[in-house]
Order: sequence, then C-alpha cells, then structure tokens
Amino acid sequence: MRCMLALATLGVALLASGRAPAAGDITSGRETARQCAVCHGIDGIAKQPDAPNLAGESALYLETQLRAYSEGRRQHEIMSIIAANLSDTEIANVAAWYSAIRVSVELPE
Repeated sequence: MRCMLALATLGVALLASGRAPAAGDITSGRETARQCAVCHGIDGIAKQPDAPNLAGESALYLETQLRAYSEGRRQHEIMSIIAANLSDTEIANVAAWYSAIRVSVELPE
C-alpha cells in the first residue's frame, strides 16, 4: 500500500511539474551511466557505501529524483552537480538503462 501511494505521489508530482516520464534509449543510457559508475556501478549495484543501488528501480522514480537534483529541489554535494549537467533526454536515457537491469533476490533462510 505504501509503495502504491509513493508511486501515485510521484506521478502527481510529475504531472504537476508538466513533465511526464519519457521513454529513454537504453543504449544511450548505458553511455550516460558511465559517469555514474564510480558510485552506482554500470550494473546499478552501488560501489560506494553511501550510494544507493539503482538497478531495477523504476524509470519514473529515477527520472523524478534526477530532475529534483537538477532543479535544486533535492540536494547532494555530488549528485546536484552531476544532474545539473544532464539534459532531459540524458535523464530519460539513464533512467531507462538502470530500470532495464534485472535484479534477483535471494532471501536468507
């Protein structure tokens, strides 16, 4: 239920901002993601302990967060700088790349 509410909230926020998520190009997104790889890994599995995993996240979520950094609504000393230099197309592409990665889960026994 919380997840559905969070996704609905993100959708409303995107509609209110006048921007709908664009279908990105996965191949171009992989190229753009090379600058993300130091912290988040090209495979979307974080390489830094304070960076989140991006693999398998929804494109809607990733685009929303990158735009928030880009527009200054969300702050982080590194992400704010990186996102400010991304075009809307690059944001859509990198979101498409990371959302296309399939993640498997293994529960502990």
